[in-house]
Amino acid sequence: MFASEDVGKVKTYVRVLEILGGWLPVIALLVAAAGVYVAFNRRHALIGAALAVFVAMLVLGIGLTVARDVYLDRLPPGTSQAAAGTVYDALVRFLRAGLRAVAAVALFTAAGAFLAGPARIAALTRTGCRRSIGALRDVATSAGLRLGPVGRFVHRFKRWIGVAILVVAAVVLFTWSYPTTAVVVWTAVIILAGFAIREFLDDDSAPPAASRAGSATH
Repeated sequence: MFASEDVGKVKTYVRVLEILGGWLPVIALLVAAAGVYVAFNRRHALIGAALAVFVAMLVLGIGLTVARDVYLDRLPPGTSQAAAGTVYDALVRFLRAGLRAVAAVALFTAAGAFLAGPARIAALTRTGCRRSIGALRDVATSAGLRLGPVGRFVHRFKRWIGVAILVVAAVVLFTWSYPTTAVVVWTAVIILAGFAIREFLDDDSAPPAASRAGSATH
């Protein structure tokens, strides 16, 4: 049981940890982004910073678990362990969720930065995905699909479309109230789907009229 005079303190602690749970992950990501921006090799710096953030979140999560055990072991005799554990879990709920979400973002960021690099595994992965999507597009084209101006538009602005996908995903994560690990995972899935659709729509073939005109000139 807890004394009534402790209720106000508990409420204050809950409010503080709610604020930390919402803003501490954002601050950590902003600090990491600033470090990457000033780095000489930004891709390597991004991988290193993302892995460092992941490890830091993992250590903090373990620390919260250890602190819970220490807190329960040092309770006065006669105190309800179940009630005290419930209070502790309520205090760190948002902070723990924030740590898990940031860890997931960091891990996906490190993987994405690696796959965008020149490593053999990354190059083979990109080539395999590109060929698979290209083969699917060829099958659809043989079945009568014509991308036309859409395909040429995507081919022309392919890089900027990719940037837009990442920016939208970042805005969603930063504006989501207490994003969970599931939110991060589904955001990553949607990003991959967006890039796959972009690759599928990428078609730089000339329009039929232009092709016939080019053939006539020859």
